[in-house]
Amino acid sequence: MQGSATEAAVAVAVHVVNTPNSDAREAYEAAFRRIEEQGLFPPVGQRGHTVWLVGDVLHVLDVWDSVDNMKAFMEKLAPILDEFGVQLAGEPEVGEVIHMARQN
Repeated sequence: MQGSATEAAVAVAVHVVNTPNSDAREAYEAAFRRIEEQGLFPPVGQRGHTVWLVGDVLHVLDVWDSVDNMKAFMEKLAPILDEFGVQLAGEPEVGEVIHMARQN
């Protein structure tokens, strides 16, 4: 029954890879503080936010209710990332979430 009111919305996962930066952790933490100061966290439609480092490359995995919610937040986020020198290595990878499990 596709398109019915009872059908669960499909979430999207967004994987962002940033350019190498020896100060990646500090830049992320400063940007996140600014996001909180501006009242932008948690953003509308964001179900999860995970950040990790591989060497000096910052990776971000967000799960969103919709691509539209993600794009709306990214518009607000862009000037903050610029302010702290956080640069994306390319376009974010966006895909449909098939399964998400959380262990307590």
